Amino acid sequence: KKNGAMEPDDLRACLISMGFDLGEAEFARIMNLVDPNNTGLVSFQSFISFMTRETADTDTADQVVASFRILAGDKPYILVEELRRELPSEQAEYCIASMPPYRGPEAIPGALDYASFSTALYGESDL
Repeated sequence: KKNGAMEPDDLRACLISMGFDLGEAEFARIMNLVDPNNTGLVSFQSFISFMTRETADTDTADQVVASFRILAGDKPYILVEELRRELPSEQAEYCIASMPPYRGPEAIPGALDYASFSTALYGESDL
């Protein structure tokens, strides 16, 4: 609906279309994860976090870091304009808002740390 959130019925339809086997108990468990405050809406960030956890068996933080490294032209950081050019708008804006600044060697103003971001998504850091 282009408002940055989805309603529970939309989430259910989305998950079913992706092959999730959803009984009422399983869907209630998922809703508790993605809408812990019981607002009746699932934010894009909650959806991304949930899907990241659910697909952790198929991807690893190292694989995601490698993908970002390609997008960044093999640099240890990525720039806002690179994210906006390479990713769909909502994904780019989520990454921009969530990635910490890059503080390593070769740091330039506006550089973002995709490695810390990726490991945090997979629960491999305290970021």
